[in-house]
Amino acid sequence: MMATEDMAARPRLKLAVILEKKISVGGGFNQSITAALQMLRIAPEQYAVEIYTTIASNIQTLAAHGLNAKHFVKPKRKLSKKIAQAFQSARRRREEVTEFEIEIKRQGIDVVYFTAPSGYALDLQTTPYIFTIWDLCHLEHPEFPEVTENREFEKREKLYSRAVVKATTTLTDGLHTSRLASQRYGVASDRFIEMPFSPAPILQEGASAPDGLAKMLERYGLTPGYLFYPAQFWAHKNHIRLLEACSLLAKRSRMAPTIVFAGGDQGHAGEIRRMSERLGVSGTTHFLGFVPSEDMSLLYQGARALVMPSYFGPSNLPPMEAWMLGKPVLYPQRFADFVGDAALLFDPDDAHSLADCIERLAQESSDGRWQELGRQRLEHFARERYTAEERLRLLLSRLASRTLTSV
Repeated sequence: MMATEDMAARPRLKLAVILEKKISVGGGFNQSITAALQMLRIAPEQYAVEIYTTIASNIQTLAAHGLNAKHFVKPKRKLSKKIAQAFQSARRRREEVTEFEIEIKRQGIDVVYFTAPSGYALDLQTTPYIFTIWDLCHLEHPEFPEVTENREFEKREKLYSRAVVKATTTLTDGLHTSRLASQRYGVASDRFIEMPFSPAPILQEGASAPDGLAKMLERYGLTPGYLFYPAQFWAHKNHIRLLEACSLLAKRSRMAPTIVFAGGDQGHAGEIRRMSERLGVSGTTHFLGFVPSEDMSLLYQGARALVMPSYFGPSNLPPMEAWMLGKPVLYPQRFADFVGDAALLFDPDDAHSLADCIERLAQESSDGRWQELGRQRLEHFARERYTAEERLRLLLSRLASRTLTSV
């Protein structure tokens, strides 16, 4: 009884969930929202959770998702001795503290949770933090310009090699990333928690919009039954393979399947447009650009299937979104462990393999088999997520005990 009363008398620790992604990032922004909602739900009672975003324009969008966020103005990443001394004990006055950590201390924050990879983790000397790694594909695919240009490879290595070592724990998308990070950065495997991605809640909300599908199709000039690929135009997203496969199918049957691309241009959209013209499939290829979140659910509903020939994985959000909305999934065979039985598989380096896969899809009956397989796969990830949440909750409880003891 005395222990319970003592716990109740202690002040709650302030856990800051920080979102740094812009809405234009797409899946990364939605995943950060999901992570913030998750922390609000699972944080132990020793914590008061507050949401911060470094982008003021995100606040209204986050409010629509039920997140009351505060604007955290990112300070310049430089060292300051003079101001830091106000926050240091006498025996440590000579140490340097970054302006970021000074602001963290000023706001009374005890623990920081970065919902996405963040360089500000390197600016925390004494504040415990939870780090996030979505993938380590720069190690597996350095051939793509987006992970090598402007020294991006070196930037990621500098961040991950230092942030992971000091993090209280690092959340990853799955066991594949945890094992690779453990081996690469020399951190024990039990310092990672595999937290599976989760489809954005807004997709389920949009699924029940009355007459929404017909209006959306008319607005974008679409008819149902297209192949849907929601992905920004990075080279590794491999849009070209889907164009090549549809060109092959046009030669086989004199009719190319309709493709719908939805995603922001990262420098490759023009090339993909020109390729669609050279391959003779521009008339059946739709480039929607970046679309608002409320349209994504409807775009999935109007699709025959999700087709995702990306080289980066194994975890990706679109298959989970398609499963949630009962749509078949076509996915690279090297990521078979991620999709299990809930996808048709193909070789992303071989347009003939993808074309064959699309043909197999056309021969499938609409008996609900893929809906059931997708539902089962989502249940599998829900169980894994529950286990990961329990591990994270226990870790936070232990951290609270140690933090309060050191006060």
